[in-house]
Amino acid sequence: MAPFVSNPSTVMLTAPSEPYVRADLELHGVDHSKASFEGRLFLNNPEAGPDTPTTDESYAGSFWIFGHGGCAGGEGHCEPSRELRPFDFRAEHQLTPISKLVVVTAKLRQLVPPARDFSVRIVPYVRPESAERLPSNLVTDLLHFERVDLLAYQ
Repeated sequence: MAPFVSNPSTVMLTAPSEPYVRADLELHGVDHSKASFEGRLFLNNPEAGPDTPTTDESYAGSFWIFGHGGCAGGEGHCEPSRELRPFDFRAEHQLTPISKLVVVTAKLRQLVPPARDFSVRIVPYVRPESAERLPSNLVTDLLHFERVDLLAYQ
């Protein structure tokens, strides 16, 4: 059985000071080269982990990654090119990091006063029955991203 080792990340953000009609958390540069997983977002809960239920007061929503299951090619095959190609109309490399968006309006209003700092705990979750069938290198150290933005719309 492959053990699932979660590597949650915590980021600090500041709530909007002005009234807003919608708030989104957007993750940029998310790696999707390993196993598929659910990314669960918890506000102001630095202890949240894979065993924290989605019924927890701090749960703000999820995003899903359909993972590629590792690399079967030769050296460099699974390394997405970072070059800008202004006149190259080929599709990007299939492992180019992606962006994910989660609407968090209601939970942000409920838990965070205007203009206050708050934490976002991002917890990768792999269903136990899925983790059992996968090699351990695909279910450990899953969560990698470049940055998280809070977008608020007036």
